[in-house]
Amino acid sequence: MKTDRADRRRACGTAPGLAALILALLLVWGCGADNSQKDGQQDKESESCVSVDRTKVETADLEEIINGIGSIEAFQSVKVYPEVSGIIETVEFEEGARVKKGQLLFTIDDAKIRAELDARQAALEETRANLENARLVFKRRQRLYEQKLGTEEARDEARTRYQALSAQVKRIQAEIENIRETLKDTKIRAPFDGFAGAHHVDAGQLVDTETQLTGVVQVDRLKIRFTVPERHMGQVRVGQQIRISAPAYPEEKFAGTIYFIDPQIDPGTRSLRIQAQAGNPENQLRPGGFASVELISGTREGVLTIPEEALIPTRSGYMVFVIANGRAKGREVKIGLRRPGTVEITSGLEEGETIVRAGHISLYEGAEVCSE
Repeated sequence: MKTDRADRRRACGTAPGLAALILALLLVWGCGADNSQKDGQQDKESESCVSVDRTKVETADLEEIINGIGSIEAFQSVKVYPEVSGIIETVEFEEGARVKKGQLLFTIDDAKIRAELDARQAALEETRANLENARLVFKRRQRLYEQKLGTEEARDEARTRYQALSAQVKRIQAEIENIRETLKDTKIRAPFDGFAGAHHVDAGQLVDTETQLTGVVQVDRLKIRFTVPERHMGQVRVGQQIRISAPAYPEEKFAGTIYFIDPQIDPGTRSLRIQAQAGNPENQLRPGGFASVELISGTREGVLTIPEEALIPTRSGYMVFVIANGRAKGREVKIGLRRPGTVEITSGLEEGETIVRAGHISLYEGAEVCSE
């Protein structure tokens, strides 16, 4: 009987402890289930919204630009020919080197020309001496004639000789001047500042006035020839500024100024031919290259603008997604000027509205947009 009472006491003492353990387990399970449910709801909410890159509709000033295409030319470019025939004695420059106006490029052997000059100078001295004698003879015979001591024929003969020798002196002087000019022509010099081209001849080579020796181009100042459609004729004027870009420097713009507008429209292309000059101090641009031209015709101030990537093409035009109350709403817009990365909005949006810049691929009408 004592044993039964002891067993009952142990059983009664164990029951409250077991109940407490079970209650604790139930509480832990309940809390875990509640947290799991909350996490699930958050995941579901995250999966239901769309992440996008957003931006604001802003106002800005946009340049009105007329685009043209053309070519780059040296402002001055000449082929260098000799003025005299002869043997090339020296070549005084390196191919492709920068040269200054008047810099010596070639010399032609001038020995024969100098010999001719010496001979004509000797002839001049002799003729001058003869002229002085003739002057004295004429003077004496003139005096004798006036004193009735000489004949008219003798006087006239002396005068004729004096006049002939005087003319001969002048002729020889002119010949000497021409020879000196020819002597100068044996020194071929750069006609202006620029860059020398290739050597077309070498020392020792016989050349004449039709032999090209080299070329010189001016590239620190360039000529830009380009065309624009004839509809822009009224927007172009001499003195107008342009921006030039070239394939070799796509991120860089070079400034230029219009100095010539063709008075006629090209009947073949219906375009207006224009010439501008542009500085090229670092010689980045080279003659013969392609040029893209932007001609600034005006500025539109305070227009609505959005990033170009926010535009979505449609069958009827364009649309953008506007974010309002956390949801994306498609809205048709009309556009105006387009510039790289930016587009003008002429209707459909208001300044300050929030739109989707990127992330359209997952959007649909009324889609919930994830908060920032």
